Amino acid sequence: MLNHSFIPITWLGFFFAFAVWPMQPMLASSKNPADEHVKLELVSEQNAVVPGKELWLGIRFDLQDGWHTYWTNPGDSGEAPRIEWRMPAGFEAGAIQWPHPERLATPPFADYGYEHQVLLIVPVRPPAELKDGQTQKIAALVRYLICKDVCIPGQKQLELSLPAQTHALASQARELFDAARSRLPRPAPRKWKISADSIRDEFLLNLKIGKLDKAPQFFPLDAEQIENAASQETTAIPGGIRLHLKKSKHLLKPIARLKGVVVLGPGRAYVVDVPVSQAPGRATRN
Repeated sequence: MLNHSFIPITWLGFFFAFAVWPMQPMLASSKNPADEHVKLELVSEQNAVVPGKELWLGIRFDLQDGWHTYWTNPGDSGEAPRIEWRMPAGFEAGAIQWPHPERLATPPFADYGYEHQVLLIVPVRPPAELKDGQTQKIAALVRYLICKDVCIPGQKQLELSLPAQTHALASQARELFDAARSRLPRPAPRKWKISADSIRDEFLLNLKIGKLDKAPQFFPLDAEQIENAASQETTAIPGGIRLHLKKSKHLLKPIARLKGVVVLGPGRAYVVDVPVSQAPGRATRN
């Protein structure tokens, strides 16, 4: 979703900028205005490709202070980064693994994204048969949007060459992958009891997960389900806490499931995917 409040250009011009991305391949010598505010790099977790064994690659974003890019659900404005891979025959790339985002508020709107630095990691499966010592060239065309007081669409052609070997060692980027994995949402523990109710103008996310040191934050995976900028008030319930999520004004029909990520603190992000009970009555607050 894009919001013109962040962009001091016309809607037509902005959407034209996005529309022409696929039609203008970036040349190595080309310069994009976004390059002044963000640096991108394609990195590998290991120093070689081992035939038939999973390889992790990552797109590293280093953003100037005040600039941000976006999560898979960008919130009220923006677009998530997209990656178009160019790989040798037999290589298969998986889906982007998204670290949990930050809530970036610019009243009356709120975005979900990343400031400073983020590594978007992707699993890659090479073929089982590769010639030992042969260089494998991997390229990624990354299309992205960065915003501050204005928004700038960008695209970058990135390349990486790795030898095929029977064994691989950790690369210099290994710590970046460890940091990214620490922010990946994990499945919720089985002993937790999580449920969701729909009552009038809000969803109630009931988290019976024990005592918490701080209030959790919920990041929806689907757009236009909750008001992203609304405060997420909490009330105590037996065995845990309840999050009050104001429904989006763009939500036109009931939803069957509430999907998202609950963040309880550093390194504590969990996937939520629960059915929504259409409960009558009024929610009570303590």
